[in-house]
Amino acid sequence: MIEVSDNGHVRTIALNDPASFNSITEESANALLDALRAAVADPQIRAVLLTGNGKFFCAGGNLKNFMAQEGPLDDYVNQAIENTYNPLAEYMMAMPIPVVSAINGPAIGAGVGLGLNADIVLASKSAYFSLPFVPKLGVVPDMGCSWLVTRGLNYNQALALFLTGEALTAKDAARSGMIWKCVDDSDLMAEASTLAANLAKLSPAAIRRTKQALRSACESNFASQLKLEQQLQTVSFGGNAFQEGLRSFKERREADFIAHGDD
Repeated sequence: MIEVSDNGHVRTIALNDPASFNSITEESANALLDALRAAVADPQIRAVLLTGNGKFFCAGGNLKNFMAQEGPLDDYVNQAIENTYNPLAEYMMAMPIPVVSAINGPAIGAGVGLGLNADIVLASKSAYFSLPFVPKLGVVPDMGCSWLVTRGLNYNQALALFLTGEALTAKDAARSGMIWKCVDDSDLMAEASTLAANLAKLSPAAIRRTKQALRSACESNFASQLKLEQQLQTVSFGGNAFQEGLRSFKERREADFIAHGDD
């Protein structure tokens, strides 16, 4: 279900169930969560690259799995979301190391939320984002889709996608700002891997604090955000990473945040 490999300080985690188009089940979601936790716990890993094997990135929830359940589906779904899917989405959002998504093919339903939960999202030109919750199934978005898509686009654009079920191409997703970049299919993994490797060279503390500041900015007022920036910057200026940044500037070289630790 999940394939894991390391290259330097980057761990690649690939959804690996091409037969189901990498659809999500409780089992695969828990396996992914375990893999993400293991990456964070490994001191050698400083960035994660998330992708899918096969033609799809992720086809969303596995409907065959839902249909196989006995008893009321609403009770089952409530417990599955509470115990499995929400913890996965929340953990991804809060991860202290950067996550890059390489959307190698269609991302559908909950697969959209999974892909957009990364810090930086790249997609191949053949990829698209489809949200069939309302028009096909008569249900509402989950896996964080309502939050992520609305902030990546705007309310009217997001609502139109949810209600019509029309697919958003990777090119249009990049143009609208929902994802970082759309690249040629043949270049996707190389570009995503290079990006993840470059992120792995940065100060982990600076990344954590920047993520904290930007997440807060989605909800706080300007005055509160200024105070948070002040607090985070004060800590940063007293750390090892800033000292290495100053040394590298004086010595006209690239900063080596890996060798000089973190703070």
